[in-house]
Amino acid sequence: MYDILKLLGREGQKKIDREVATQVATKAGAKWMLLGNVLQVEPRTVITTQLVDVATGEVEASQRITGEMEEEIFSLVDKLTVEIKKDLSLPAVAQQEPDRPVADVTTHSPEAYRYYLEGVDYWNKYYFPEAEKSFRKALEFDSTFAMAYYRLAQVEDGAEEKELIAKAVEYSDKVNWKEKHYIESLEARISGNYAEAIKQLRKIVERYPEEKEAFVLLGYYLWALEELEEAVRSLTKAIELDSLYKLAYNQLAYAYDDIGDFDKSIWAINKYISLAPDEANPYDSRGDLYRYNGKLDQAIESYKKAEQIKPGFSLSSLGHSYLFKREYAKAESCYKKMASSSDKDTRSWGRSYLAFIPLYQGKFEEALRVLDDGIAADRMEEVEEASQEDKHILKATIYREKQDLESALKEVECAMEIAGKIRPDASLHWRPIYIGLLAENGEFEKAEEMAKALKKHIEEFGEKDPYLFSSYLKPSYWHTLGEIEFSKGNFEAAMANFEKAVGYYEDLEIARAYLAVGRLGEAVTLLEKILSRYDQGRISSVAVKGYYLLGLAYEKSGWSKKAIEQYEEFLEIWKDADPGIPEVEDAKERLEKLRAKS
Repeated sequence: MYDILKLLGREGQKKIDREVATQVATKAGAKWMLLGNVLQVEPRTVITTQLVDVATGEVEASQRITGEMEEEIFSLVDKLTVEIKKDLSLPAVAQQEPDRPVADVTTHSPEAYRYYLEGVDYWNKYYFPEAEKSFRKALEFDSTFAMAYYRLAQVEDGAEEKELIAKAVEYSDKVNWKEKHYIESLEARISGNYAEAIKQLRKIVERYPEEKEAFVLLGYYLWALEELEEAVRSLTKAIELDSLYKLAYNQLAYAYDDIGDFDKSIWAINKYISLAPDEANPYDSRGDLYRYNGKLDQAIESYKKAEQIKPGFSLSSLGHSYLFKREYAKAESCYKKMASSSDKDTRSWGRSYLAFIPLYQGKFEEALRVLDDGIAADRMEEVEEASQEDKHILKATIYREKQDLESALKEVECAMEIAGKIRPDASLHWRPIYIGLLAENGEFEKAEEMAKALKKHIEEFGEKDPYLFSSYLKPSYWHTLGEIEFSKGNFEAAMANFEKAVGYYEDLEIARAYLAVGRLGEAVTLLEKILSRYDQGRISSVAVKGYYLLGLAYEKSGWSKKAIEQYEEFLEIWKDADPGIPEVEDAKERLEKLRAKS
């Protein structure tokens, strides 16, 4: 209703008369609307309502409910529900459904319910810090409010989301059937069981085929699992149910982009902007879509618009965009604003991102110092968040570049330890990197033992969750085997394993394997694709080497002019890199020879 009021130019209007109500109901495609008045509140509350046919404007029925002395408003709503059900002439099955008291399936506290609704409104705008405060305020008034715990678990992460969803489950006897399945779905997703999460949402839409939120959550989970066509169908269904449902357009835009349909992704996000022109998130999302597709100037303008509406909302993405444009001072300004935020977790991420600037330029020693300072600050502030985990993985990446593989292994071990504390089985995410480092370090026996254990773990997990198994776990195993064989020098065997992971993994390791076996056309295609995308994966030093590898691929293909362009690009980005980087020295030599020939 609030979104429709905004579209009608009546945002924030508290009192809604019959004319406005009719406009809202017509826009929503409703058959009926219920109008009402509170005639008095003392000594007894008296409510009158009218059930109106939206199409004709005729009053089909009217009700008058008088409460008892000090009777709660929720109890009056229960009485009103019974009367309206009678007047609607519902099917016998619906009439026979038990009507649990509203307070029993929500909360007995009007204050808690008010803050809960406020939190949902913030959540629908992606204003998660504000949503968190509202949900926590609701719980101060009612510590048994299951759906407040559920919503709070949606905006938190790490160990806390697990504790919150456990609370929602504990008090789930206070919710209705539909909400219970939402809670069970989120519980499954938090535990890593996407198959069960999807199963619970499908139960909801089978029983309530017009439940748009369930379709959007389905679309989100399917998108996360790379089931893109199915995700689009689910999100499109949500829009068919409600053409004004902004959250569906947001997720649909990302799904279309991942499919490769940029035009449709921009159509969807512009539709979202038309529905919520005064909110930050649609502009932030449009910035992402422009940035991913290399339209950095347009991305920056969109992020700036989000920042105008809500300062701080798009700082990280704006900083990344400046980084890609090599406007390092502007990127640093964004990251420093994050690092000085009043929010502890935002400060931690800001400290991580400050390391991106030297890392992107090949200044590894400086990046290590920035990360060590960030880890020390995290420790002082007792940050237990993914950003701390991320710092150790960044350090591992740098040590790998420096060929200090023992230090790289230690950093991944730290990341896995942190991950294990935050989320069950989360260390599984970093295990393939660890195995790849072992192989690169010549510890093949240990790497292969861990790969076998990884396969067993993945297969056991896959029995519970076939979605996650097929979309991520299985490809990660084949990619890991590819890294082991590549480190042994068995390039054909490496390529055979890597090809089984193509689709989920499209990275520089696979490009290197294509080059090693002489499949130059495929190397060129993959590298051009990688370098056309400006997502967060492009920030690391490894991604910058893509220019060097593409130069090699072009050179070996006989395309000297294109090779020169890529070597020049690589050397321009790493013009101030640390001395002694082999790829830099090799690129300089190759560039000099190619220029001499041309």
